[in-house]
Amino acid sequence: MIVRSKLLRAVLLAATLGTAAAVHAATPPINYADHWQNSSEPGWGLGLTQNADVLFGVLYIYDTGQLPTWYASTLDFASENGGVRSYTGTLYKTAGPALGQPFDPSLVTYTAVGTMTIAFADDAHGLLTYTISGYGATKNITRFTYAANSIAGEYMGSTSDVTYNCANPSRNGEVTNDPGPFTIAVENGEMVMRFPTCTVNGTFTQQGQIGQVEGNYGCSHGGNGTIKFTGLRSEKGGIVGSYTGRDDFSCSFRGNLGGMRKLQ
Repeated sequence: MIVRSKLLRAVLLAATLGTAAAVHAATPPINYADHWQNSSEPGWGLGLTQNADVLFGVLYIYDTGQLPTWYASTLDFASENGGVRSYTGTLYKTAGPALGQPFDPSLVTYTAVGTMTIAFADDAHGLLTYTISGYGATKNITRFTYAANSIAGEYMGSTSDVTYNCANPSRNGEVTNDPGPFTIAVENGEMVMRFPTCTVNGTFTQQGQIGQVEGNYGCSHGGNGTIKFTGLRSEKGGIVGSYTGRDDFSCSFRGNLGGMRKLQ
């Protein structure tokens, strides 16, 4: 029994270490799920959903006869170069039963008509390139905002960041966490984020389902500098996002924010 217990503990320890290594090695993908558009070209758009690092896109545009039509593509991660993440896939046109008729799956057809690629410069801007039956187009796209999405609230969570590009190289790699309750609110026309030891004052910009806050911060320990939160996504359960900044001690830093929404 003792031998079996030791063996079981050894197996569990090995499995735990292996899982931890796998979790640590995997880089979570950016969430691009949203409705995307080119604001200077109303009337067409791109809807994206996402599972893991695979996107499913539905492109609705006008065909060569100026008739509205839509195409779909499953886009796999292709490459990352200089912070630009690219996804690509085959573009399909589908056809099926007419409106008002019983659904007959035998009438559904899928025809490959070209390719679609999206290169994301960040989590709110991309370059869409597609070809359809020999015709091609390249469009700048951004997330479509059609209703206000507030990030204000009371949360329980933490920020966590690491320094890099420090004037004093010995400070590179310093990790700072700021756990505890925090609040986000609009005060006197600006967004104020109060964490346990630091406060951020900045400007909020909504980008579809996400938003960003760019401004300055000050901390009780004397640290000050500039900061930019991106990919802020607030939902019923809480808020997540990332940030970058530069402190007055000549260090850059990058980190993540996460918090559970406090129940009232």
